[in-house]
Amino acid sequence: MRLKIASTGNAGVRLENAAGRLYIDSFFREASGVGGRPNLRGADAGPADLILVTHAHRDHVYPRETLEAANASGAVVAGPAAAIGYFENDLPAARLLTLEPAEGREPPATASATVGGIAVTAFRTYHGVGHNSYLVEMGGVRVFHDADNERTQPMDLDSLGRVDLLLLCPWAGSGAGDFVARLNPGKWLLIHMNADEIADHRAGRFLPDLVSPVPEGVVALAPGETLEI
Repeated sequence: MRLKIASTGNAGVRLENAAGRLYIDSFFREASGVGGRPNLRGADAGPADLILVTHAHRDHVYPRETLEAANASGAVVAGPAAAIGYFENDLPAARLLTLEPAEGREPPATASATVGGIAVTAFRTYHGVGHNSYLVEMGGVRVFHDADNERTQPMDLDSLGRVDLLLLCPWAGSGAGDFVARLNPGKWLLIHMNADEIADHRAGRFLPDLVSPVPEGVVALAPGETLEI
């Protein structure tokens, strides 16, 4: 089954195919120097099954915009407890899903759920407390959104299995180059980039300062751009 991915700015993406439609970190507030601007207002989200939040930092979730998106789309909002707590007084319990794997495990602990035709496994990865990376399966297409994970080295490749699309924020020292080589995804995209960083990547200047080895075939989508796999 084909999958369409659209950048909604920073680490935000919209994924959709016949199995469903979901957003990850799409409704956020710009934080100077650490990523791009939002490309989508919550009120304009359109119908969706699921809104996933990786962690409670404002450049990944802005409560007002995310609540507007939930109301506009009818989606379930899922994520770690610190993020879900923003919405407990405004959304019914049936529309909230807490994914809270245990902290401090190597390889990372997991928690799983299914919403409609979308299966999600949350991995408790490394970026302060309460940070999730997500493996999403939609109609047989498997996507791993690594969010702000600063340490890819402890990831268990057997628990990830086949990954058709990897979404990766390449922190210096995160081992991202080796992670891509070990995982060998069908396609991979850079996320959590501002306009200048995307321009540097397209000129071949961005990744060499952060990642060694530099994997081939990486794509960075500007906000609003789409890709189909």
